[in-house]
Amino acid sequence: MSVDNVTKAVCHCKPCQKRTASAFSVNVIIPRSAFKITQGITRSYPHLGDSGKLYHSHFCDNCGASTHGVPDASTSVLAIKAGSLDEEFVDLSAMDSEFYVVNRLGYLKALEGVKQHDGM
Repeated sequence: MSVDNVTKAVCHCKPCQKRTASAFSVNVIIPRSAFKITQGITRSYPHLGDSGKLYHSHFCDNCGASTHGVPDASTSVLAIKAGSLDEEFVDLSAMDSEFYVVNRLGYLKALEGVKQHDGM
């Protein structure tokens, strides 16, 4: 992936925990203008974000895997779900930020050297 202004982030929000059936999601946040679906079809469902605006969670119409999320609160970015990318497209060896750390499960520790945010 050759996109400027990429942020790699772990999200601990309740909707991410629920959607992934896990403790967090791993995201690659990019400018919307850099995003293009090249194969397949996605479906989506909305949920209300803490901004009071909708967040649209997209998933593969074929297998159900989470692909990306589009927040109405920020019209300039979207979050690609890192698990949907082949590893040659993104280096996930280090994260830039952790979001919604107030929801981080008690057995998890803050990632060392990573920006911590109570929200997004």
